[in-house]
Amino acid sequence: MRKVILSSILAVGLISGLNAYELDGDLGIKWTGFKTAKKVGVSGTFKDVKLDIQKADKLADFLKSAKVEIDTMKINSKLPMRDKNITSTIFSLASAKTVKGTISKVDEAKKELTLDVTMNGVTKQIPMTYTLSGGKIVAKGTLEILDFKLKSSFEAFAKKCRGFHAGKTFSDVDVEFTLPYK
Repeated sequence: MRKVILSSILAVGLISGLNAYELDGDLGIKWTGFKTAKKVGVSGTFKDVKLDIQKADKLADFLKSAKVEIDTMKINSKLPMRDKNITSTIFSLASAKTVKGTISKVDEAKKELTLDVTMNGVTKQIPMTYTLSGGKIVAKGTLEILDFKLKSSFEAFAKKCRGFHAGKTFSDVDVEFTLPYK
């Protein structure tokens, strides 16, 4: 009888361990800004992203344990001149050179989460939807640059890029993160 109980406890422990979530690769963060009256998207990534995340039995606990720090001066839009235009204007303030993020809410039934983004001394909650597929969590949402007290920086960027953007630069930015797990 004792062996049956111990075997059952071991089996439950192993099954629980199979449902645990843990990081399995690097966090990817993609952003898409928009230009021209037709709202043409221009995407890029951050090259320096630090992630601290804990293994957890539940998806919500796994996601809510994540702490991200992004160096905004290290971006890749596949066009060095564009990278320089973005970093020398939008992220030119010392307080905007680092973006921090945490996840404060996860609704597994609706596949929604809330990403708390801190930039330029301002924290905003960004609603996101997510999918789980092929060992990856992909979350998507939109943030408003002007919500982070970056109006003058954004205006400098829009002015600098006026010719490239046919006179129109949008202040909303789509954000997407891909988190590989096992």
